[in-house]
Amino acid sequence: MIRDLKLKNYRSFESYELVGLDRVNLLVGKNNSGKTSILEAIQFLASRGDPHVLRQVAFRRGEVNVSHYRSKSSGRKPDVSHFFRGHRFGPKSEFVILSNGGRNGVRMTVEADDSVFQQTLFTRDMEDAKLLAIRIEEIGTMDSIVLPATDDGSLQLAPRTARTARFDALPTSPALFVKAASLSVDSMRTMWNNVVLEGREAEVVNAMKFIEHDLASIHFLSTGAHRLGDVVLGFQPGTRRVAIGSHGEGTRRLLALALSLTQVSGGVLLIDEIDTGLHWTVLEDMWKLVIEGARNAGIQVFATTHSFDCIRGLATLATSHPELARAVSVQKVERALDRAVGFDIADVKRAVDDDIELR
Repeated sequence: MIRDLKLKNYRSFESYELVGLDRVNLLVGKNNSGKTSILEAIQFLASRGDPHVLRQVAFRRGEVNVSHYRSKSSGRKPDVSHFFRGHRFGPKSEFVILSNGGRNGVRMTVEADDSVFQQTLFTRDMEDAKLLAIRIEEIGTMDSIVLPATDDGSLQLAPRTARTARFDALPTSPALFVKAASLSVDSMRTMWNNVVLEGREAEVVNAMKFIEHDLASIHFLSTGAHRLGDVVLGFQPGTRRVAIGSHGEGTRRLLALALSLTQVSGGVLLIDEIDTGLHWTVLEDMWKLVIEGARNAGIQVFATTHSFDCIRGLATLATSHPELARAVSVQKVERALDRAVGFDIADVKRAVDDDIELR
């Protein structure tokens, strides 16, 4: 597990730490404090520097450039300049993400040496572009990837075979970034297919029962009349299936959360705005679902929220299920500091009881 995290020159953070991390970690803080950036840094770290994570993050944020160079790989490109503090992109630009006392980590550096392109699958076919090199290193090993980028920050992503053979052969910790509020039916269908192949349908159905007490089955249809018509719920035997949309947005978002917990056994699950669309009355049960799911599958969870109700649900769980709540750390992110302010569950419970603002 990731027990601590340190960021150096990553996005808005010159140097920032989180310590005392646990099985489940909730990041709180004001808007634009960097909570989502921290989730994305953890995803890059857990993927051991997979450059395709950079692409996912950049496209999710809309950080893309449209290439006008004469190139075989023209089109929309991820703009990685935004990953560096102050958006400074050029030779010697660097950011580092470290964990567990610096024993694990990734470093991304911009270099100007043309010789590095001999290590990639690209040819120098961008005659009117100034090319730089992006080097991604896994700290503590001899493994690295070198990819070309243009001077505007556009990363020219190679196929996965651009990794060195040794780097590609090492086991990679699975890391999944989700925003339960925006998971599409197609994404959930893909997750459900994995659940079916592993024989875990009952696990997901049971996880949903605190919001749909009589739920007996979940079905994904090959076609549907509308977006949410592709997912139907079964209740009493012999009765007609009901479209999930008939049960409200909270039910769909809870299904997205339950499915996400089945996808990364032994890895890291990152959930942005975990409680969005869920009524305050079910948040204690939501936390029970997340903590039990994380513990049973050996998953480490990092989530964000803006909601005091979400924190209150966690405090209520500390009373009803103290053995579960002890696996939770709350981290208040403030960019004015150089370290997040950590709270254990006893701190959270006291703050809620005394109506002290943690966010």
